[in-house]
Amino acid sequence: MRRGYKWVDRELSRMDPETDWERMVSLYVGHRVPEFALAMMVYPGTMRMMQQGFGAATLAHTSKLETRPHRRFQDGNDFLMAWMVDGLSSTAGRGAAARLNRIHLAIARRTPHLPGNFDDTDDFVYPLVLLATFGDRLQTSLGLPGTSEPMRTAWHRWAQELFRLLERESGPLSDEAFPADWDAMTSFAVEFESRPYEPTESGHRVATAMMDFFAERWFPAPLRSFGRDVTRYLAGERVCRLHRIGWIGPRRERLVRVFLKSAFRAQRLLPDSRTPLPVRLRRNRRTNAQLKELEPYRVPSGNGTAPVEPRYRDTASVARSTADGPL
Repeated sequence: MRRGYKWVDRELSRMDPETDWERMVSLYVGHRVPEFALAMMVYPGTMRMMQQGFGAATLAHTSKLETRPHRRFQDGNDFLMAWMVDGLSSTAGRGAAARLNRIHLAIARRTPHLPGNFDDTDDFVYPLVLLATFGDRLQTSLGLPGTSEPMRTAWHRWAQELFRLLERESGPLSDEAFPADWDAMTSFAVEFESRPYEPTESGHRVATAMMDFFAERWFPAPLRSFGRDVTRYLAGERVCRLHRIGWIGPRRERLVRVFLKSAFRAQRLLPDSRTPLPVRLRRNRRTNAQLKELEPYRVPSGNGTAPVEPRYRDTASVARSTADGPL
């Protein structure tokens, strides 16, 4: 199967997106997506997902993005690889969905002061739509070719099936409506992003933490300011202004666009990876001991952060589930 310089397109062309969509997504993500592209989707994408104030409040409550971003990135990658590469019909894929449902329910029970955080259907639809369409929307916004029609169908089927595996606080989503096709997904995303949202302090704090982590994780010290600009561009001007993390001027925006276009063009020229993305992620995975060195247990405060003892390790299993989950 993996012969030749650009072998993924050849394999995809042999598949029917109506029946082989799971294999198509697995092949594409597993052998076409680099770790940096995954990060570009996850962190700025999360900033988009928390436009509604109570979404940001939940992320601020768990504090994982602010105090343990490396662990959060690894945990989030585990979920995505189970769903995208292992596949939604696999034991790993279905197990990851069930685990996320348990985490959401546990957090909902522990945060009665944050009602409805896991009960709005749109808050489940939008993240899946964003995961499916983010790459296409970004590339076409840069004037580059977008996702092929067969892959659009495959991505829609993937997002729709994952939606049916998830549960909100009041019950399963399997009987709820999901956008009918690719065009309906993109229309939903545009409509969701155009709604009026109110800025919140928790949104500002979490967005700042995500932007800083993305820059520090992927850019050397002299380029960290540019890395923050890349994060802002990927999140979008409206989201950046909502979270009060600033927007970029025209000259810096042009530099970011040149950087992203060059990265995409290089990816199109590079040979398809013969090593699956989960294997590549494991090579860079940090151990628990390394994570403890990187991320001492800290809590946000008005003037930065202050170390605290990890007392949550002795609390109920619900707290352990939250600590180990993607939030």
